[in-house]
Amino acid sequence: MAGKTEKEQTPKAEKVQNQAQKAGNKRVFPLEKLRANCQELFGVTDCTFVGATHGMTGEHTVEEIKAQIEKWRGTEVK
Repeated sequence: MAGKTEKEQTPKAEKVQNQAQKAGNKRVFPLEKLRANCQELFGVTDCTFVGATHGMTGEHTVEEIKAQIEKWRGTEVK
């Protein structure tokens, strides 16, 4: 059974984020909680989330982590 690609999951992640933005939700969450829900929130695998947030600690908003993932995706591989 084939899994969904990251692009196919993006609309669901956008829906979750749009709902949070409409509610004015700027809540922060522990990094582990965001990691546990990375598929639904960001449309990325656990491995992508871990790579993008390597070295980060503490609590963050969904928007902060989404920006970090996008920044990490644009980083050149050495």
